[in-house]
Amino acid sequence: MSRVRQGAVWIYRILITLFAAAVAVEIFLAGLGIFRAMPGEDESVSHETIEDKFDAHAALGDFLGGGSLLLLIVILVAWTGRRSIGATFALAVLTVVQGILGGTGDSAPVAGAFHAVNAFLILGLALFLAVRAWRGNLLIPLARLRGAAPPQPPAP
Repeated sequence: MSRVRQGAVWIYRILITLFAAAVAVEIFLAGLGIFRAMPGEDESVSHETIEDKFDAHAALGDFLGGGSLLLLIVILVAWTGRRSIGATFALAVLTVVQGILGGTGDSAPVAGAFHAVNAFLILGLALFLAVRAWRGNLLIPLARLRGAAPPQPPAP
């Protein structure tokens, strides 16, 4: 395996682990925003008040959108096989869809509900990819990717 591909695999390992951790923090920030937006006694809640409580959640969400695209670029450089490339592509698609669902949640509450469900799909896929990366399942020799038979040991 070339040094560039090996380096890309190591970068991917680190980035996918950070990405999965950031998704967990993102879910925490959503919950924090909900409970911070709850009104006290004799208080009303305005739309602006609610939006202010979700600023950190929105900022991290934007960062994760870019991060998923960076992960896709890195896995393409590493060229580790269809399964990991496809799963990373799916992660990027889910993350882009997440932004769309969050943006339309104000006018379409059902989309907002799917925003929460999709977050858990993103977390599960990111954790799957992180575990797979650290187990070494990404280090597939290029010859095997091209369909060549693995080298056989010499006959005794």
